[in-house]
Amino acid sequence: MGVASRTDQGFPHLRYERAKPPRDWGRMHGESFRAGIRELVAIRRELMREANPALHGETLSDLAERQWEITRSWSPRIAEEIEGIAQGSGASIEDLVVLNNYTDFRDIHVPQSGGRGEEKGCSTLFVNTGLESVGGQTWDMHGTAKLYVAVLEVPSHDEAPEMLLFSLVGCVGLMGYTADGRMLGVNNLNTRDARPGLLWPALVREALARPDRGSMERLLKEAPVTSGHNYLVADATGGTHWEISPSVREAAGKAGSEPGFAFHTNHCLTEPGRAAETPTSLNSTTHVRYRLLEQKLNAGLGYEDVYRLLTDHEGYPKSICSHFQSSAKDPSFTCGGAIAELRTGQFRFWRGCPAADDSYVEREFRIEDGKFVKSGEILGRRPNRAVELP
Repeated sequence: MGVASRTDQGFPHLRYERAKPPRDWGRMHGESFRAGIRELVAIRRELMREANPALHGETLSDLAERQWEITRSWSPRIAEEIEGIAQGSGASIEDLVVLNNYTDFRDIHVPQSGGRGEEKGCSTLFVNTGLESVGGQTWDMHGTAKLYVAVLEVPSHDEAPEMLLFSLVGCVGLMGYTADGRMLGVNNLNTRDARPGLLWPALVREALARPDRGSMERLLKEAPVTSGHNYLVADATGGTHWEISPSVREAAGKAGSEPGFAFHTNHCLTEPGRAAETPTSLNSTTHVRYRLLEQKLNAGLGYEDVYRLLTDHEGYPKSICSHFQSSAKDPSFTCGGAIAELRTGQFRFWRGCPAADDSYVEREFRIEDGKFVKSGEILGRRPNRAVELP
């Protein structure tokens, strides 16, 4: 892959200023990570062409423009933020469509594409112990993305609450939490019904801006999405997984106010989802991770237990914290993750693997007076987790 440089962004915590408008948020974002954003754009353009060779030239530009127009119409506030990122970084709107919507964009079927999906293997889960409500996930993607992951803090605005998101430089949010105790988790599904639609990180932000779980779920079912994802919608009272694609809007498991749990990996669990799925593009670890979660999850797992589970290496390299690389061109693994205790407001975001990654970074936050406050940081391998992997 012909990318000249890859610069470690250091897992930054980027905070938007409360009094500023979205365009100014984006401009500050773009200016702060100009080099990293442009590097990540170059990486993702190359990866997308490898996965779907028909996505180049006018075909790519036309499809990117259609996705952008839908996003700008559906979510003007987020579109303004993305325009600010473009202005601050010197990247084009097309560049930022590729950066933000890469996995969905790559899935769009165009004539003679000849491509295939990459390995991508996030695991999402929610556990209600009766005393704690914990929601979290790993974030697995192409290994090149690890250098560019970030924590994005968005202040309350209009009717939207304060948000804390796992993201990438140049991206408006991959998954996240609100200061009033809600979560939206995301993992990829491979479906054959992809078409130009909304940039899914804009959907993440718009869903978190809604006032409650019910309105979040209604938005997911109405949104003009591009491709398939599983969305975990959770709060202190319960969590539901939703399989969402252009032709599918189905609940795929939930846990309520009684002790219990729900989880999802990267294959569809509902009949409509399986009918729209592309079996040949399934992540090669999805069933392995599903079985591991099925064996290990129980309603007694609290916050620290869930963190240990999401960083577990049983079955390595096809483990929940995954280090599986199917080929040199497809080095996908767990780039990080996030968990929260949604009743009390305790949050942990991390980059890399705490057991075997010297570039591991962990950031902890808590809620204080209705706002996120940074409460801790670990750089390098986590204490008591520095084990040698096979």
